[in-house]
Amino acid sequence: MSQLANLFAEAVQAARQIAEPDEKALALSQIASALAPHDRAQALALLDDALRFVRQIDDPPWQLSVLLTVINAFAAVDAEQAYQLAMDLPSETTQVLALTDAVERLMEHDKRTALRFLHDALRIAQSIRDPDSRDEAMAAVAEAWALVDADEALKLADQIQNIAQRASALTAIARTLSSFDALRAKAVAQQASELAKRLRDAEEKAIVLDDLIETLSALDIEQALALAEMQPFPDRKAVAYGVIAQALLARNEAERAKALLAKAADIARKVKDPDRQASVWRNLATVMARLDGEQALNWARQIRDRDWRDWTFGDIAAVLAERDAETALEVAEQIHDLQERSSALADIAIALGRTDLSSALSLARQIPDAFYQVQALCQLANLC
Repeated sequence: MSQLANLFAEAVQAARQIAEPDEKALALSQIASALAPHDRAQALALLDDALRFVRQIDDPPWQLSVLLTVINAFAAVDAEQAYQLAMDLPSETTQVLALTDAVERLMEHDKRTALRFLHDALRIAQSIRDPDSRDEAMAAVAEAWALVDADEALKLADQIQNIAQRASALTAIARTLSSFDALRAKAVAQQASELAKRLRDAEEKAIVLDDLIETLSALDIEQALALAEMQPFPDRKAVAYGVIAQALLARNEAERAKALLAKAADIARKVKDPDRQASVWRNLATVMARLDGEQALNWARQIRDRDWRDWTFGDIAAVLAERDAETALEVAEQIHDLQERSSALADIAIALGRTDLSSALSLARQIPDAFYQVQALCQLANLC
């Protein structure tokens, strides 16, 4: 048996040890996605098993979320089965979401089927009577259509009545365009910015700006900074500064990034709500880890809640793993929660696999939580 086959066998064995049906279904889907190019028949069998475990999930909203993930995995293995599962979903909106989610995966190897999924998703979306549900569905269709035809995607976005939904759709289209047409992406993002300025509800505006700032930070730093100043909540403004700082680091503007992070940290110290403050520190510490690991850890230690602190240490470990696996492991050992520590170890193993596959596999096999062991083994299998 080849090393690749051995890794997939190990991953399946680990997945069988998972007790919770939701995690087991997600793990089997991940293995199937990685295995599909090598053994389609076994991948299909694993996805059939995943469906069986989805039916055992007793939380309906979460069950639907996991099912959408499984359907997406089917798209790479058996598009017709994915289509049938999507059409069997209980609402038209979720049918559209499932079909459009599958499009990106299908575009890699079967553009004709991807287009069929898109046209059916559009037909269903336009038939939805409830205005809010129709706008949500049309936003998903417009975003997916940007992968095929930007002009058509923009026309579809214009059909969305809700301003926030239309702004979000335009932002998603701009994000897709940014990988091959930065100038047009910037123009579309500007349209979304104008819509964002019209929003009156503070929470709605903040959500739209979150995505828009992240998209624009890769296209126009100054425009992203201007939008950050529009954030209605201080904690969201601080996080926006962190997002822009990360974009500055990608452009090798380290000093400017550091100054922006310091400004964001000043805001973080004044946030009153403990969870909001912890969320800000988590975001800022993760970006700071790219500049100064010790400072990132100091910021993480500002967080009093142990869960939030564990999540932050995990994020820092994942960043550090890209350049220093030993230090990343030291950080991971400070994580109290077993699942969070396992997640960090998986990230470290995956990063280590790019330079030392043997050590990475050894680490992956030591991950205590089976779900994250599966994640690491599947990613490392792609490197074999």
